[in-house]
Amino acid sequence: MELTIIGAIQVLVGLVLFLAGSVEAMFAFLLVTTLFAGSAAIVLGSLGTGSSIPPLDFALLFMIMRVLVPGSGQLRATVNAVEANAWLGVFVAYGMLMAFVGPRLFAGQFHFAPLRAQGVGTFTDRLSFLLATKPFEASAQNLTSSVYLFGTLVAATVAHVACKAAAGRKTLVRTIAIVGMIHATLGFASVLGKGTAIDLALGFFRNGSYAQLDQQIEGLSRMSGISPEPSAYAGYGSIWFVFLAECWLRRVSPLLTGSAALFLGAALLASTSTTAYLAIGIWTALLIMRSLVIPGALTVDRALWLGALAIVGVVACGLALIWQPQLVEKISTFSQHLLLNKMSSESGIQRRFWALQGYQAFVGTWGIGVGPGSFRSSSLITAVLGCVGVIGAVALTVHIVLAFKPLRWSTYVPMADPDLAVAGACAWGMLMAIVIASVTAANCDPGSDFAILSGAALALRSRTARTGMRSVLQLSPVAALAPA
Repeated sequence: MELTIIGAIQVLVGLVLFLAGSVEAMFAFLLVTTLFAGSAAIVLGSLGTGSSIPPLDFALLFMIMRVLVPGSGQLRATVNAVEANAWLGVFVAYGMLMAFVGPRLFAGQFHFAPLRAQGVGTFTDRLSFLLATKPFEASAQNLTSSVYLFGTLVAATVAHVACKAAAGRKTLVRTIAIVGMIHATLGFASVLGKGTAIDLALGFFRNGSYAQLDQQIEGLSRMSGISPEPSAYAGYGSIWFVFLAECWLRRVSPLLTGSAALFLGAALLASTSTTAYLAIGIWTALLIMRSLVIPGALTVDRALWLGALAIVGVVACGLALIWQPQLVEKISTFSQHLLLNKMSSESGIQRRFWALQGYQAFVGTWGIGVGPGSFRSSSLITAVLGCVGVIGAVALTVHIVLAFKPLRWSTYVPMADPDLAVAGACAWGMLMAIVIASVTAANCDPGSDFAILSGAALALRSRTARTGMRSVLQLSPVAALAPA
């Protein structure tokens, strides 16, 4: 076990906040660490698999200490948080159980592509490497995956505790706005600074034991920031872009959240990532749909601002093409590679094969599942079905519905109550996390971003419910019968 420089810095900051900081300050520290998805705080050489503990999970340890330390006054809030995330707890508990039982119950009955790729030197051709499998058996990945899964539950719990605190809501919004702008800045820097000292500086933060990919198309570098790969950069950015954009739509610190959403959105559009374009396209389609169906879902001034922004974007693109006509050919090449040829590419073939493994495991185990970490997937949906079966899928679905609250007006319509407004933004950010994971996730873990947003949404809605009748006034006739 080796503590990295990043981990050492976390120890110093975490101890200071533990001794002298508030729960909200420690929560802000936790949110900042979500930026470092390609980093390692601790390298676990003892497992022999190159596993590492990312900064987020390391920060969770300090957050737990701050919440549970005697005299913190957070014991009751922690109990409430565990109760609110009970269905996520069922999902995680069953997953941890199956991570131990599944590989022993179904060993040798399947051939899976392992979660951690094997060396390319053992294969005779490219296709056999892409579709490589090995007999199913217990591995260290079952252990590490179950630990990460437990970390997701902890992240949802502490987010619930922090957002129930006095300044929790403001801490979430302000910190994510800053994090979003930093993420966008790092993305632009990774492209503009390629081959310079900036590239080396960003590489310092990409010290995790993950596949650190540096992708290019037609000689142009794709945006990755300090994330392991462009897809991970775009996925993370898209989730928090939707959260910030929804906050702006709901007039939550509009200058700060609007500026951050605009800057982050620009980075995503420039990222050349299919994940980013898919996420922004789906969110835009859902926004238009709900504005047409639900009265008041999109206010007139916000619609005018969005329309003006769209016009400015079209004009800017037109001027850029006039100034640099060769961009047309490059854009055409990008579009053909990222949109038209994606599914027929080697990556597309491999990802379809990975996704089908979950369906195979689900059917082959009669809906029981083979346990987290047993195979590599490319979709959260098939990964959940194959790893934790019917029980896990139902539990996770119920948790998502409870956090999103599809029958509440506050999910769709901007509310004057700031808690309800931010809760609605959290709900849409959480939904985007699920959408992205459904086309990119390698395992059944919905991720820390999903956990933080779902825990925050549950906390902020319950805070409003305890203020009395004002929460009832925000409900639809059907939803008024449901618990807050």
